[in-house]
Amino acid sequence: MQTLFREIRREFRWITSSKLVLVLAGAVLAMTAWGAVSGATSALQLVGQFQSTLRDYQEHGEDIATAFAAPSEVSGSTQQQIIANPLRYDLDQAVQGLTQMTGTGAAASALSLSALVFFPVVGFALGLFMGTHDTRSGSIAFRWPQVGLRGVVISKPLTIVLTMLALGAATAALSALASLATSPIVMGRVDALPLESFSVDGPSPSRTFAIGLLSVLIGTAFASFGLLVGVSTRNRTIVLTAFVMLYFLLPMLGSLDPRNLISLAGNGVFSFVGQFRPQTIGDNDPSLGILAVVLLLVVSAAATPPVWRMRTRLPSV
Repeated sequence: MQTLFREIRREFRWITSSKLVLVLAGAVLAMTAWGAVSGATSALQLVGQFQSTLRDYQEHGEDIATAFAAPSEVSGSTQQQIIANPLRYDLDQAVQGLTQMTGTGAAASALSLSALVFFPVVGFALGLFMGTHDTRSGSIAFRWPQVGLRGVVISKPLTIVLTMLALGAATAALSALASLATSPIVMGRVDALPLESFSVDGPSPSRTFAIGLLSVLIGTAFASFGLLVGVSTRNRTIVLTAFVMLYFLLPMLGSLDPRNLISLAGNGVFSFVGQFRPQTIGDNDPSLGILAVVLLLVVSAAATPPVWRMRTRLPSV
């Protein structure tokens, strides 16, 4: 156990000395900034839409109180929706948008966005670099005789898990702090609106915690895959560039597309407000998406040790 702790410390020292920690910190700051700006922009757009609808009702002499009291019903397909009672619908949307200005709401939105956009790429890059730094620097030549194959193979995945947990916690904490700055700006636009009887509570702490765990699981799964690719190819630049291009530029390929599986895993859990609400392709059962993420993690973790063992027998290592 003491040897394992020493190897984990060695991995974290490498993360610090190689300046990878600065890249990870920059990624967290970028995730937080994007989440804060997109959340505030989304809330302002939804509030503005409600204000516009409210003016139209007032200009046409509609009964505002009755419209507020009646529920809004949405029918039709996603492409062509029919909204009964648009005023109440826009009010509900504005109230939902304002939940992003609460601490838990901001954290939930940022973690949901990170799970879909940031953590797969950040996790893959983390695993890729951790899978190649020993072979590229030559340090593996004396690490294996010291701690054996098991010490190296176990310490890297544990370091990845701890790092992704830290990234998730930092993203949530910084997003909640950022809401303290964005909330006064947004709420200043809604002081005169009739929102007194409508709650603006954000997602519950339990839901936010579940989103955080799911986002960390997704990041860890892709990091485990990156670790496998790293120890197999020992290449960084080409592999990382190819992954980023495929993840962001390739059109959705169907229900088994990784981006669709992530959306599926978070279906009913992720917190997306406003226009950006990812739609899943095929079955809407989130357990299938979670199973796919877990399989990616398990298969990648199981396939890595044999590759490491093969590397120990190669004279080029």
